[in-house]
Order: sequence, then structure tokens, then C-alpha cells
Amino acid sequence: MTRLVSPPTAIDVTLDHGGAPIAIAGALSGSIEPIARWKVEGSWWDRPVVREYWKVVLNSTLLCELYHDVARKEWFVERVYD
Repeated sequence: MTRLVSPPTAIDVTLDHGGAPIAIAGALSGSIEPIARWKVEGSWWDRPVVREYWKVVLNSTLLCELYHDVARKEWFVERVYD
């Protein structure tokens, strides 16, 4: 089962030297293991949207979907898989 976090919740992210997330803090916190990555680019009524999505395992137990809003330079949790 998945739970969409609406609106997405802002989080702080720690990145490794290659730019991959390795830990988050905020509404959810702990170490994360990235398992998938994809990028979405588009226009939303003439406002460009560029997001880098990551599917991660939080604390070796909880599957989550994060995204990095490239234009705003902010990270969010968007989905939690229970």
C-alpha cells in the first residue's frame, strides 16, 4: 500500500560525494539507501518543473519516494510505501 504525502513534506538531505542522498532529517529521519533514480522535466502552465526523484529505503525498513526540486534547491518526501 502507498501513502501519498500531500502536500509533499520538506526534508533536509545529506548527500554523498557523488550527489546521491545518504540520510534525511525532518518529518522522517535516518539513513537511506537509494534504489532507483529518475528525472522529470516539464512545463506547468509555463513554469518549468525539474525534479530529480529517488526511491529509497529508510532505516533499512521503510520504502519512500523523495524528490529534489532543482529550481528551488529543496528536497521533499512525496510517497511512503507501507
